[in-house]
Amino acid sequence: MITRCVAAALLTLLAATAGAQPKIGYAEKKFDLGTIYRGEVIEHTLTLKNTGSELLLLGSIDASCGCTGTIVSNKEIRPGETGTLSITFNSRNFSGTVHKSVTVNSNAVNEPRVVIEFTAYVIDEILVTPAHFWFKDAEISRKIRLSVTVKNNGKEPLRLTGWHSQLTGLVLVIPSSPIEPGKTAELHADFTPEKTTPILSDGAFVNTSNTRQPELFIPVYGNVREFKFE
Repeated sequence: MITRCVAAALLTLLAATAGAQPKIGYAEKKFDLGTIYRGEVIEHTLTLKNTGSELLLLGSIDASCGCTGTIVSNKEIRPGETGTLSITFNSRNFSGTVHKSVTVNSNAVNEPRVVIEFTAYVIDEILVTPAHFWFKDAEISRKIRLSVTVKNNGKEPLRLTGWHSQLTGLVLVIPSSPIEPGKTAELHADFTPEKTTPILSDGAFVNTSNTRQPELFIPVYGNVREFKFE
């Protein structure tokens, strides 16, 4: 009789212990930030709930990219209570469709490691076509000119106000008039190389009046060879 009573007590204790566990619940594990302009920083806040019966402890929260930041309201969530996880995305270096993720680690018995995914579509208010200057077979001391088209996809007139580059011999000729919304203008690059370079990989920065894209980076690729007289 005593043995049966002890066994029953142990089963009751084990059942109670098994039920006393931290569990995590999410209002959403996937979300879409929608269409945003390049350069915008967007924040989205999620709700985390402890659906278990013990203290929920949040561990590391890891983002898949340096463009994504996270802030959690509290690392400890009591049973039945909620906390928030704020996720920020900096669109400065992106264009088109973006897919990123954040991994939440905790002591939850149901989901100790959860991946939260989000998407966005980034629009370039300033579109450069082609996206780079390609100086193929440039020759020492001979000036070569290439051009790109700059389109203003914004709602305000766009001014290109200056430029800078560390590439010796490169000079940019920027349009003097503002580019109206929906319109385009030519941006020229004159390159007079001073030495041979088998692989040219550099770039130029262009200052703009756009507050979300105050600076454009245009890569410069190609190669430089000795001048060949023909």
